[in-house]
Amino acid sequence: MGNTQSGVQDCYQGDRFSVSRVVVGPIDNNAYLIRCKRTGMSVLVDAADDIDQLTQLVGDSTVKSIVTTHGHWDHHQAADDASQQFGAPTLLHPLDRDIAGKAFEALDPGPLSIGEVDATVVHTPGHTPGSVCVILDGVVLTGDTLFPGGPGATRFDHSSFPTIIESIRSHLFTLPDETVVLPGHGDSTTIGKERDQLDAWIARGW
Repeated sequence: MGNTQSGVQDCYQGDRFSVSRVVVGPIDNNAYLIRCKRTGMSVLVDAADDIDQLTQLVGDSTVKSIVTTHGHWDHHQAADDASQQFGAPTLLHPLDRDIAGKAFEALDPGPLSIGEVDATVVHTPGHTPGSVCVILDGVVLTGDTLFPGGPGATRFDHSSFPTIIESIRSHLFTLPDETVVLPGHGDSTTIGKERDQLDAWIARGW
């Protein structure tokens, strides 16, 4: 596909935090930075590629950790470089270690503090066994679990369409309609817009 956008882009502004992104790599991955406005602490989500652009994204914030939403290669090509550059651990759900093919520290579902900001990591298997999403007040970073118009791909041997549908239904579609969805590729959407399409996705089977 090639990159169609460049530079740091604002994605979401909360009262206490911001989310920004760069689009990197050969298949236009979104790499996100969640930054606590008060403390300057941050979490980098998916160090997908291009350490120079990731460094621009991080800016003067202090990276606490590098969260990888799942083990597919395109979401962590620059993880090792980012870990060295920012002095932060790279985290991945243990069920995706074999898919990733390299070492990560364990990412446990549950609370994730970013300075004075509280986020939640939820396990949303289906695209991969260890896929996760990161939920904050008003916004959710969905990796390749949920996109505008449907769930992530389940054509892989380690994927499951019924499982990803259940993950979306039980963990994401319980969020308020106005919640902004920031996926691993492409543009944002909202929970309300996507929830209305669930039956159609189930009927088509992908």
